[in-house]
Amino acid sequence: MKSKIFILGAFALSFAISSCGEKKASENFSAEETSKQAENVVDPATAPVLTLAETSHDFGNVKANNKVEAYVKFTNDGKSPLIIRDASASCGCTVPEFPTNPVAVGATDSIKVQYTAGNMNGKQQKTVTLVTNTVNGHEKFDITANIVDATVSDQNAKQAFGN
Repeated sequence: MKSKIFILGAFALSFAISSCGEKKASENFSAEETSKQAENVVDPATAPVLTLAETSHDFGNVKANNKVEAYVKFTNDGKSPLIIRDASASCGCTVPEFPTNPVAVGATDSIKVQYTAGNMNGKQQKTVTLVTNTVNGHEKFDITANIVDATVSDQNAKQAFGN
C-alpha cells in the first residue's frame, strides 16, 4: 500500500513540476503564423494614412431595383505604402471593389461602390469597411440613397413587415 501511495505521490509531483514550466507564447505559433502577426504590426510614425475625399457618398434619388455606382477617391497621406486587404459592406446590396496593389505615398486612387436599390421607398444608409495596414487597421465610409418609385405591392410588403 505504501508503494502505491509513493508512486501516486511521485506521479503527482512530476505532473505538478512539468505543468508549471514556463512556455514561451511564440512556441504556440508556427513560423508562418509569427510572420503573419508581424505583418499586422504598424508603427504610427511611419504608417500609411488613408484620407477619403468624402466620408459619405449620397447617390440621391434612386429608382427602386436599379443599380448605381460611384468611385470614392482617397489619398495615401502617410509615410509608407497603403495596402487595402479587404472591403465589405453592411448589406449584400452594396459591393465595394478596391485596388489590390499597394498605393504609394502621396498617390490617389479610388474604391468603386455599386449599390442595388431595394424595392421600398425611403432613405437607405450602408457602411463600407476597408481592412487596411493603417494604424486603425480599418477605415469606414457610408453611402446613402433615397429609394423612389417602389410599386404599390412593394409598399404593402413594407407595411406587412412593420417598417
